[in-house]
Amino acid sequence: MKSEIQNSVRYLLAIAGLGGLLYGIDFGVIAAASPYIKALRLFSDAELSWIVGAVLFGGIVSSLTAGMLAERFGRKRMIVASAALFLVAIPTVCLSEKSLLPMLFGRVLQGVSAGYMAVVMPMYLTETLPPEIRGRGTGVFQFCLGLGLVAAAATGFVVARLYGAADAPPEVVADAAKSAAWKMNFWWTLAPVTVLFLGSLRLPESPVWIEKSLKFKVESLKLKVAGSRSDNATSNLELQTSNLQSLLARRYVVPFLLAVAVLTLNKTTGMSSVTSYSVMIFQKAGFAGTLGNAGDFAIKLTNLVVTLVAASLVDKLGRTWLLKSGTAGMTIGLAAIGGVLLAIERFGLEPSTTTGIFCLVAFFVMQVFYALGPGICVWLVLSELMPSRIRANGMAIALFSNQFVAWGLASSFLPWVNAWGWASMFFFFAANGVIYFLVSLFIPETKGKTLEELEHLFERKEK
Repeated sequence: MKSEIQNSVRYLLAIAGLGGLLYGIDFGVIAAASPYIKALRLFSDAELSWIVGAVLFGGIVSSLTAGMLAERFGRKRMIVASAALFLVAIPTVCLSEKSLLPMLFGRVLQGVSAGYMAVVMPMYLTETLPPEIRGRGTGVFQFCLGLGLVAAAATGFVVARLYGAADAPPEVVADAAKSAAWKMNFWWTLAPVTVLFLGSLRLPESPVWIEKSLKFKVESLKLKVAGSRSDNATSNLELQTSNLQSLLARRYVVPFLLAVAVLTLNKTTGMSSVTSYSVMIFQKAGFAGTLGNAGDFAIKLTNLVVTLVAASLVDKLGRTWLLKSGTAGMTIGLAAIGGVLLAIERFGLEPSTTTGIFCLVAFFVMQVFYALGPGICVWLVLSELMPSRIRANGMAIALFSNQFVAWGLASSFLPWVNAWGWASMFFFFAANGVIYFLVSLFIPETKGKTLEELEHLFERKEK
């Protein structure tokens, strides 16, 4: 019996790992594919930016519907649906050729797939795994998310070595090879996602959802018999209205505004855009050929390693200390990247391997401090800081702002740099990093405090 339970737990953890891998691949694959698409001139720069940002738009759609659908249809079905959407998305993207709408549709499906997985898989693990290893399950999902980014970058490097670099002239690397290269960056992802899809079919449904579903059916039957369904609906509407009004209550305004500000700034510093366009950025800085892919892989691997280190420090050094130092270091890195690109664009510095190395070092600074601070702390701090009365609605609004800004920046990135230059984009990100640092000064430390203590934190400040 014990061995059966252990095998069941291992199976759940394996599926969790594949779910995290899918999420990371979803967001990482475009960095290696987009330079080939740009080189082939399949789409304009504005259209290519839309293609990059379409995944983030899909994330907005899924963030608005994932919780509702998980409650309606169950956790298992949503995990299966997420993998199925990805299996449909990849052929749609690869077979789109020069057709913009199918390409955008496939990329949006990727984003919806990733968004559902990011919401439902941690929920499923929390409700299904034994309490003593619940944290391990969430940790496996987060680790494999980073691993998915690394895998996408590593595959991009291998593809570039096999088919030729995206920035190579046509007489060196034919357009047919470049076309095969960008598609291969997508096609390979079907292998792990197929395993996830088949594996998720064998998952048991969450016992928590089953219990809630049964209770709902019983309550619905009672209400139907009593003829008071309309009264119940009115009561639920009044409760939702009351919760939304609570966001504007004096004692909740400060934590709510902090949540919106921090989650929005987490994207206005450009990390989603930088991740999506990293190969192009390295090529602009002077890394020719496959060196741009190698730089992308190094940055993604750094993020994975530092995230593991940060996870061990967050309960020792505190959330806000890491957030303050992280935003400060990240801002310095962003400004340094902007400085290298400014020297190339405005002062005639010739792009070379040397300038590429300077850019890579600045990237390392930016990525290390982001992973140590905002990358590991922001969600933990805000989930602890937000009072329970407004947590659901407050975090939903803050998350929507977070994803909407990420989509807007990624979708306008190339038109921006074409109009104002690459350096201007990074100085804009660095300016937001300064604002992020200043906002982090107002966030109280949550380490070691109970949820009850945190509930009264801002009430005491008002007195």
